[in-house]
Amino acid sequence: MKSGTGRPTGPPARGRTAVPATAALLVALLVLCLLSLLIGTGSSSPARAWDYLTGDPSARADPQLRLAVVDVRLPRTLAAVMVGLCLGTAGCLLQAATRNPLAETGLLGVNSGAAFAVVVGLTFFDASSPTALLVWALGGGMAASAVVLLLAASGRAAGSPLRLVLAGSALGATFHGMTSYVLLGTQSTFDVYRYW
Repeated sequence: MKSGTGRPTGPPARGRTAVPATAALLVALLVLCLLSLLIGTGSSSPARAWDYLTGDPSARADPQLRLAVVDVRLPRTLAAVMVGLCLGTAGCLLQAATRNPLAETGLLGVNSGAAFAVVVGLTFFDASSPTALLVWALGGGMAASAVVLLLAASGRAAGSPLRLVLAGSALGATFHGMTSYVLLGTQSTFDVYRYW
């Protein structure tokens, strides 16, 4: 839209600021990934790790350095990037679904559902391994999400973002209360849950 003077009016185009910001974030990500590969626990210095990454033959022949860079730091770095991508995607989806820039999993009852499922698994099914706790948490979070979506889809204002947030808050409070009730009865479950 142009004004009478021929100059464009209205909000500035977002594309002009998004490209430099995205480029800067990508550069920052690459720098942080490099630092994650260079710095870590153990006796391997950043200079020696750099030599390994750049293909120095003496560094490549060092098994201790290979263990530090390839077997410890590289998986850690890749896992951090993947987890960050997944969390960012989940946050974008939640904010788009609720049309709320402050939306997060606690607001929709997902965290409380996962916590309640973990407590149930610990108390009644003796699920104490990390894998079992992960499965219980995933199942509880998914079940809470399904219940919230069903509650938000029913009634006269079905699909309303406000209804979705209200259903999530109510269900989250309910799961939180049930979790506290179960934890108060069993000290051993409380100790494992607190560590988790």
